[in-house]
Amino acid sequence: MKPSFVVRRSGFAIAIACFVACASAPRGATEANFGRARNQAPEGATLFSEQCASCHGERGESVSAAPNVLGPDALPEYPRERNITTDPAAGDPAALRLEARSRPLGAPWRDPFRTAQDLFNYVSKHMPLPEKRAGSLSPEAYWSIVNFMLLAHGVAVPAEGVSPANAATVKLEGPTP
Repeated sequence: MKPSFVVRRSGFAIAIACFVACASAPRGATEANFGRARNQAPEGATLFSEQCASCHGERGESVSAAPNVLGPDALPEYPRERNITTDPAAGDPAALRLEARSRPLGAPWRDPFRTAQDLFNYVSKHMPLPEKRAGSLSPEAYWSIVNFMLLAHGVAVPAEGVSPANAATVKLEGPTP
């Protein structure tokens, strides 16, 4: 073999390996955070499984056109900026129409969740889908789901859990491994 062919071939192999490694990176809650969330917020875990997982996945990894809601690149940046090159679901026409209808006139497409209260406000008004079911759960059920989501995402949640009394002070930082 010619040396230039070997160099090109090994460069190609490295590029393929990098692509496979990036493409296979798991989305959603880490096993550690998911286990902690199931133990500390069992009711929220059950409700998330019943009400949210059919679209968002058991670990929030997304199993449909719905976005991933747990783990890296999820909550603080949700809804994320549109990039149909890296996320085909970002260009889903039905999802774009739904988001356009629920967004206040003139509001940006991307409103980050900064606190647990921001997350509660969104899910309690817009979830579960379809739209006719949005807001149909009790406030207690939504708080249970929010607690589970925050724990599964890796957010530091107060020992007593997140509630209307403290939700505005619980900051959504990036997930912890």
